[in-house]
Amino acid sequence: MVDRTLVFSGGALVRADGAPGDAVAIAASGDDPRGRYLLLRDLEVPVTGEGETRLVWLSREQVSNDEGETILLGFEDGVPHFAISSSSSEGETGGGVAGGSGTTYMDARSVATLLPEAEAAVVAQARSMADWHGQTQFCSRCGGGTTSVDGGGRRQCDACGTRHYPSVDPSIIVLVEHEGRALLVGRNGGTAGRRSCVAGFVEPGESVEEAVVREVLEETGVAVGDVEYSYSQPWPFPAVLMLGCRAQARSTEIQVDGVEIGSAGWYTRAQVRAALDGTSEELVVPPALAIAHHLMRDWALGAE
Repeated sequence: MVDRTLVFSGGALVRADGAPGDAVAIAASGDDPRGRYLLLRDLEVPVTGEGETRLVWLSREQVSNDEGETILLGFEDGVPHFAISSSSSEGETGGGVAGGSGTTYMDARSVATLLPEAEAAVVAQARSMADWHGQTQFCSRCGGGTTSVDGGGRRQCDACGTRHYPSVDPSIIVLVEHEGRALLVGRNGGTAGRRSCVAGFVEPGESVEEAVVREVLEETGVAVGDVEYSYSQPWPFPAVLMLGCRAQARSTEIQVDGVEIGSAGWYTRAQVRAALDGTSEELVVPPALAIAHHLMRDWALGAE
């Protein structure tokens, strides 16, 4: 197993639920004059427009009470850090500082690899939580409106009192290998030559290993076994946990499903290395942002 930190992981903030005094710290955080605020607009994040790319944090005095949903992300050296989720129209009236000179808004995919590791992790948390709040304005039990509570870590129904908690969707992504070749797939209707690893969501009542076996068989017709976990990556689109695995193929004949997967093939280490180096004319692999890139790199640079 490779021990590594992937993009969107490696955060330095102490999560709000893990803060000393929990409820007391959360309740007091909003009045802390040291608080720092990250103003998201349409799920995009503010970063410096010149020089080294860094997140743009605002002080408590620089944000207004009607900016949008305020979410406590955690603490650094006791200082509370918040995300504020707003739309472009809301930001135009109240967020002049964040949208002013020297600041630009970027989507999480584009900015993640430009930021320091810890700041990219903040982006993942902030984006996922902001999206969840936007999608949970009404109670799934009774249809009543919901209100943010516990510093934005939960929502509670105003009518029936049901509490709603942020959820993470587990998804497997697997490098399937057989006698020095890796099984790589292309999405139906995707760019010619672009290949990645088989991936799919874990279903209710299913283990990670069972999900790997099922997804590979469904999408490519290849039977696999000997599933091993490698490492994971938060993927904030909107809130997925990618579980990277490797597996051994027990059959090699490919029959793609034609729905999600349009093509698939077996590739040698040399072919994958050329794609990783950017010298291949036949194969394009995911960028370093994605966990698939690292699964493929670890395999391609491994023992022949």
